[in-house]
Amino acid sequence: MPPSPTSPLQLLVFAHVPPPVHGQSVMVKTLLDGLPARANVRLQHVDVRLSRDSADVGRVRLGKLPALFAACLRACWLRLRHGPAYFYYVPAPGKRSALYRDFIIMLLCRPWFSGLILHWHAVGLGAWLGTHGNRFERWLAQRLLGHAALAIVLSPSLTADAAVFSPQRLAVVPNCVPDPYPKNATLPPHGPGVAQILFLGLCSRSKGVFATLEAYDRLTRRFPGHFFLTIAGGFESDDEEREFHERLRALPPGTARFTGFADAAAKGALYAQADVFCFPTTYAHEGQPLTVLEALAHDVPVVTTRWRALPDLLPAAHVWFVDSAQPEELVHALAAAAADRPQGDLRRHYLAHYTPERHLDTLAAALRDLNATAPRETNG
Repeated sequence: MPPSPTSPLQLLVFAHVPPPVHGQSVMVKTLLDGLPARANVRLQHVDVRLSRDSADVGRVRLGKLPALFAACLRACWLRLRHGPAYFYYVPAPGKRSALYRDFIIMLLCRPWFSGLILHWHAVGLGAWLGTHGNRFERWLAQRLLGHAALAIVLSPSLTADAAVFSPQRLAVVPNCVPDPYPKNATLPPHGPGVAQILFLGLCSRSKGVFATLEAYDRLTRRFPGHFFLTIAGGFESDDEEREFHERLRALPPGTARFTGFADAAAKGALYAQADVFCFPTTYAHEGQPLTVLEALAHDVPVVTTRWRALPDLLPAAHVWFVDSAQPEELVHALAAAAADRPQGDLRRHYLAHYTPERHLDTLAAALRDLNATAPRETNG
C-alpha cells in the first residue's frame, strides 16, 4: 500500500554537533534545529562525538572505539523504540581510518533501518578508493555505502563521490550560515586607511595559512603601513603550530596578529572589520567552507583558489582566484582586493543562495520527494 503524503518521515541523525566546531558539525546542528519546522519529519539524534577538539578530528585513537560502539547501540535502541526510520549519516572523506569507522557503523546500524541517507560534506572518498583503496576496501565500501536511498551533495561539481556508490536519488543542497545582519541592518562602513586582511579557519598548510603568511610578508614589506593581517583559528598539529608562530614573529613588527579560536561573536567582529578575506585552500577534503559563506554574508571581497566547489560557490565579481603555490600571484590579488568595494554585491549573492532558510527549504524538498516514494514501513 503506498504511503500517505502526509505521513511524517522518520529520520535518525547519526552525527555530531559542536563542539568541536567545524563545518560538518555546524550544519548538522542547523538541520536538527531548523528542519522540523519546514518538513514533515520526526527526528531522533545520536550525537557521535568521538573527537575531543578540532585537532583530534580524523585522528586514530583507540579511546574512540567505546564511544563509537555506544553510539551504534543507542541508534539501534532508538530504532526499536520508535519504529522504522531512515539512517542519516555523513560519510568519510578519502581517509582509511575514517572509512573503517564507516564500515563499523554501517555493519552495526544499517541493517536495522529502512533506508540510508548520505550527506556528503567531505570530498574525495570515491577518488581515494580508486587510487589508494585495495580490492577488499572497494568491495566492502560498495556493499555498506552503496545504493543509498538519497545522497545529498553540496554542489553539482561534487557529485563524484556520491556517484561511485550508485544512490537511488541525488539532491544538491548548498551549505548555509546565519545572516549576520538580519532585518536589513546596515553594513559597517569601510573607508580609506590600513586595509584589514583576514584569514579565518583551520591554521594548516593545506588550508593556506602558510601561503597567506608568505604572500603577506612580501606585501607588507613592499607597501609598509598599508596593510594589517589578522589570523584566527586552531591548529591541526603541534609542528604546524610551532612553525606558524615562528613565521608570524618574522613579520614586520605591528603588522599582524593571531587571535586564536574565534566564537560566533568574535568571528562577527573580525569579518565586520575585514577588507579582504584570504583563504587559499588546497585541503584535500574541502567541500563548501562556511568561512567563505561568512565572508559573502559580510560583503567582504574574497581571495581563494579554484579548488573543489569554490568556483561554483562564488560570484564572478569581487573574487580573486589564485594558485596558492605562487606567492606573487597572491600578493597582487590581496592588493587588488583591498582596494575593492563590493557595495553589497557579495551580500546579495549570499542572500540569494546561502541563508539558513534557503538551505533548510532545499533540504526539506529533497526529503519530501524521498518520502513521497518511500515504502510504507519506512514512515512508521
